[in-house]
Amino acid sequence: MMQPNSGDCIISLNYCTMKNIEFERKLEDLKTPETDNLKHQQLLKITILNAKKSSQIGIVFLIVPCLFLLGVFIKYKLGLDFKIFTALEDLMVKLDKSFYLKWISPLLLVGLPLISIVMNSLAITHFYWDKVKKELLITIKYRLANIILLIISIGIAAIFILYAIVENIHHRP
Repeated sequence: MMQPNSGDCIISLNYCTMKNIEFERKLEDLKTPETDNLKHQQLLKITILNAKKSSQIGIVFLIVPCLFLLGVFIKYKLGLDFKIFTALEDLMVKLDKSFYLKWISPLLLVGLPLISIVMNSLAITHFYWDKVKKELLITIKYRLANIILLIISIGIAAIFILYAIVENIHHRP
């Protein structure tokens, strides 16, 4: 059997150690690239509104308009008459006929979805004005609940606004 020479092992070990030391020196001598354009990653992005709370408040704001639309759909399209929806519709008619409370119905049916649009939009967007470059950076965060509520709010507000426009168009002969 051949025994390895102890002198050979020391030489190869010293050679490996020398290579590692040279490699470490070369790595230490490397110059790192300078990045001045990474400033936007260091910014603290603070939302104007909390996303979870704004989605919860948005749901509450959409209950009355959704119930009203559901009641109108069930009553006039499906021909079913539920007393709770009829009572809600009658209440809206009474509010609309009253001189002093006339503004409550549009506030509930159009104003609350518009407020929900603003709240959910502010909850998912971040704004930053860079004074040096004169740039406005807008970041939109992906929050599914807020985006769904934003779409529903836009739809409800559009339905009521379009209904008001169509209802008040006067045909001239």
